[in-house]
Amino acid sequence: MVRVTLPDGSVKEFEGPASALASAEASGSRPAKAAAGAKVQIGKAGRYVGQQAVQLHGGMGMTDELNVGHYFKRLTMIDTQFGNIDYQLKRYSEAA
Repeated sequence: MVRVTLPDGSVKEFEGPASALASAEASGSRPAKAAAGAKVQIGKAGRYVGQQAVQLHGGMGMTDELNVGHYFKRLTMIDTQFGNIDYQLKRYSEAA
């Protein structure tokens, strides 16, 4: 499990910002669409990495003894700040 999950998480770590940059470049003069696309990609990447980190640590992943739970909660709050993935997808499609 670790052999598969760690490389996937590493790819997601770089995929989020790279997709955000590509979205910004592709949107051109539409900053609202670029921001929505970036938020969606970063939200998906953050959720995946956080869930896999908790999964790898098992039940201890959500306790106060490990920082994994704190990081996962922070990623979840970052995802909901300024609208979650569903809201941003709707915003992205309406900005077209």
